[in-house]
Amino acid sequence: MDFNVGVFSEKSSILIDGGDRFGVSAIHWDLQEELLWVGNQGGHVTSYYGSSLHKYTSFQVHASQEVRQMISFDAGLLIVTPNTLRCQQRRGVPLFTYSSSTCEDLQCLLQTGPTTVLLGGHQPLVIEFDLVTAKETTKFDVGEKGCAILRRHPRFICSGDASGCVSLRDPRTLREEHKFVAHTESLSDFDVHNNLIVTCGFSSRQGGVVSDRFLKIYDVRMLRALSPVPVVGEPFLLRFLPAFSSQLAVISAMGQLQVLDAAAPASSALQLFQVNNEGAMCMALEVSSSCQCLAVGDAGGYVHTFASNASALFNSFSRPTEFADPVESLPVSIAMDDTTTPLTSIPFPLEHNSPLLSDWPEQFTRRRFRKVPPIDHAILSNMRMVGTIGYAPSPADHRPNQVAYSAEKRTQRGQKHSGTDSTHSKEDTECYQVWKRYRHIEMRYTKGSLDENELARYNSTPLCGLDNTLPYSYANSLLQVLYFIPELRHCLLEHSCNREFCLACELSFLFHMLDVGRNQDPTSTPVTVQPSNFLRAFRTLPEASAMGLLMAENHPEIKIKSTLPRLAQSWARFILQQLSSETLPQSKITKESTTITSNLVEFNGEGAENSIKPERDVSPSEDGLSPVSPISKLFGVEQEQISRCTKCGSENSKTSPVLLSSLTLQDVEDEHSFEHVLEKSFDVASVTPAWCEVCQKYQATQQRRRCLTLPPVLALSCANDTYKGFRFWSDQLQCFLDPELFDGSDLTEGASVQSGQGKPCRYGLECTRPNCKFGHGGQPLSHSASFTGISSNHWVPSQLRFKVQPEGGLVCLKPDQNQEGFLSYSLVAAVCWIDESKLDAKHHGKWHLVSTIQIPPGYLSSETSSEENNSSNWYVFNDFAVNPINPEEAISFFPDWKLPCLLFYSKKETTNCPILTDRPLSNPITADVFKEDKSLAQKSECLQRISFLPLATDEMPGNGDLVAMDAEFVTLNQEEAELRSDGKSTTVRPSQMSVARVTVIRG
Repeated sequence: MDFNVGVFSEKSSILIDGGDRFGVSAIHWDLQEELLWVGNQGGHVTSYYGSSLHKYTSFQVHASQEVRQMISFDAGLLIVTPNTLRCQQRRGVPLFTYSSSTCEDLQCLLQTGPTTVLLGGHQPLVIEFDLVTAKETTKFDVGEKGCAILRRHPRFICSGDASGCVSLRDPRTLREEHKFVAHTESLSDFDVHNNLIVTCGFSSRQGGVVSDRFLKIYDVRMLRALSPVPVVGEPFLLRFLPAFSSQLAVISAMGQLQVLDAAAPASSALQLFQVNNEGAMCMALEVSSSCQCLAVGDAGGYVHTFASNASALFNSFSRPTEFADPVESLPVSIAMDDTTTPLTSIPFPLEHNSPLLSDWPEQFTRRRFRKVPPIDHAILSNMRMVGTIGYAPSPADHRPNQVAYSAEKRTQRGQKHSGTDSTHSKEDTECYQVWKRYRHIEMRYTKGSLDENELARYNSTPLCGLDNTLPYSYANSLLQVLYFIPELRHCLLEHSCNREFCLACELSFLFHMLDVGRNQDPTSTPVTVQPSNFLRAFRTLPEASAMGLLMAENHPEIKIKSTLPRLAQSWARFILQQLSSETLPQSKITKESTTITSNLVEFNGEGAENSIKPERDVSPSEDGLSPVSPISKLFGVEQEQISRCTKCGSENSKTSPVLLSSLTLQDVEDEHSFEHVLEKSFDVASVTPAWCEVCQKYQATQQRRRCLTLPPVLALSCANDTYKGFRFWSDQLQCFLDPELFDGSDLTEGASVQSGQGKPCRYGLECTRPNCKFGHGGQPLSHSASFTGISSNHWVPSQLRFKVQPEGGLVCLKPDQNQEGFLSYSLVAAVCWIDESKLDAKHHGKWHLVSTIQIPPGYLSSETSSEENNSSNWYVFNDFAVNPINPEEAISFFPDWKLPCLLFYSKKETTNCPILTDRPLSNPITADVFKEDKSLAQKSECLQRISFLPLATDEMPGNGDLVAMDAEFVTLNQEEAELRSDGKSTTVRPSQMSVARVTVIRG
């Protein structure tokens, strides 16, 4: 190869696409292929191939903004405009276009790794961008001056700003390590090669701004300036020649191109060229990686190329460039005996008015997903287990890598249809709706307080709602369920201890506030209680953080579909176990606290692994003690777990109370009754690796768990927090729903007239009028209205009859079986998961929890009970919105938007009795609190004990006495407000306050 880089000759001048209107703004020699990329001020990019510069591709990047810089990488081309980053294939196919609020005025681009680049400009932030995920990874603050030019050095990231300074920054943190003031006014261009930095720019002279005739040179190793180098013209752009250590090309704005040696300018020969720009200003200069080609772009729309030889290459080792496939010519004629040429090779004119034979009906062109069929029983019967992996021979009727799918699927009892997906079709999605009282509601505030008119519209009952603006407010539905369990409420209201963060004490205070709000004047505004004290104590517990329960509403995982059911079931398991340990007598709290962590999570689902070591088993039967916690007596299901080693045959057993039982779900392809699933869940057998004390190692262990006794209140976890559990519930509910009334919106005309809704409302489900007399689809306005929008068949029963077998396990009552010895349980509460993501785009990823509760006798006054349907007393609690519902609606669940997470069944005699009228409620707070000299400051050794004069016996405050109190509050979270279109400020979230000091004045 004739390689003589010392002499360049002009090879061509090409008018680029759009050059008649816009000038050239950026040039880039491709580093992988023989391509030259040129971008203009109109946002258009054109590429040329080879030394002959044949046009390769041409495409528009932005409608109005100029192309400021381009770099090539393995997958394509990165193009920077003032507000966007565009990734394009070399063939012209766009990969992605990225823009954000941080991209204010982008100017430069630098590739720092195979998949990461830096974006800078006339803005204070430099953005690190990931090309794989097309997202910003890190933002670096470089100051108000920003960085207009970015260059790479082995030790530093070099950046230049508009004030004439060049900064050397750390490659990891972009922290400024060194700084050179190259020019006093502005920096025009600079380049880095080896250990030299060469700059050109403008300085102030005699009251004006002129171009510096000298190139400023800096040594990066010594961090000092070298002697400046004079040039012939006024330098405007410069680039190093990569093949040499110190040679560079400098060009002026008028087209004077000079090649010189920065290390020895005096000894180097003068190499000067004049670009044929016809007076147009030179805007871009680039040198190829092989140093054989050089390109200059001017404001007239031309790109001028220089080459050192006739067969110049852009890169030393370029890969082949991909070109379009050649167009095959059509055959002129087809012989009569030709059987190989397809008839489709001759184009035939199509009539757009007539349908084609290949046009399929719409019902056959929908996207469907096949579920994995269950494993064949022939494989399971011949399977050999090695640890946790099973091996089985392939059946003779199965071909390798092929799975047989069934063409039929049950959708309703006794009916089948084609297809395998249980999700709704397009027609079902169009009529999809969530009933209004189940939708998530945002609270409105007026001058920092709740809007009383809003509360009256959403809650017309004497029952209290809970505020949903606090963190971890997903627990509101379960707090309401716990409050309406009479035995639990009675137990916690009598609880009092000296622990600083006690959930039982805080829950007792919350129940007291709900009692106060419930017993107020029925004609007044309904009360919304804020469980702030309870949630404050809840987030201080390390167990809650370890179980992942401290998840705020803006957490990214909260948008995952299975997060809320998992949170609800984990939170219920945690709160029951915590209350059980905190309500124990003080002598047993220390002993019980050692087993709290191990009992928090109950593996009662499919494929659960229980690795048990005998030295960690502490059961009530072993130490001679029985659980005395009232929570364990109320919710505890005594279960026996028997473990048998399959190797040595050693067997051990233990009994322990389980406060929250999980359903063990069956095969999703089969139909099962709820009673059958319940029986299987209380008698579970599995094989799992566990520690064997005899073998002294982990062995495959046969485990069986079965219940021995049942509690007064049976708490069930629906186990639908996984994809398999969700599909199981969807398939079972689908079989029991009437397809014609699936979404609860197709009310008959007779039912509408009966409910007083003859004419439909023009606003439909979005109506906000409190006393609207028109119909609202599937929303009955009155509790006594005919509820015809649901199916009469329910998979979850409202009544259960079962008994515990003598050897353990649960048996449900069959229709032809004697009822003697069977216990009767009725459904009293359910925590439901509501899906609003299908309504429209603003509800995407929006899920929340509500609870449906049967109010026990005694919670409502006799007048209120007579006004409502006192035979049911079912209510739905949606945070601060409380509405009465029909008993049929309480046990109606829909696979597309309403699924149960938790179910609570109570014994029939417990449900029908009044709220513990046989024993009056005793207040745990007595007059002794005025006589105790206690202070939290006593825990600190550096503070003296705070003393005060306690009240005497005759000074105790009585009924009607005035007590002077002074309190000081601190702000935990500031108020969030937004400015409406009419200029008024609206409170989105009020400020969160906490008491810091309370002083009682003696006098």
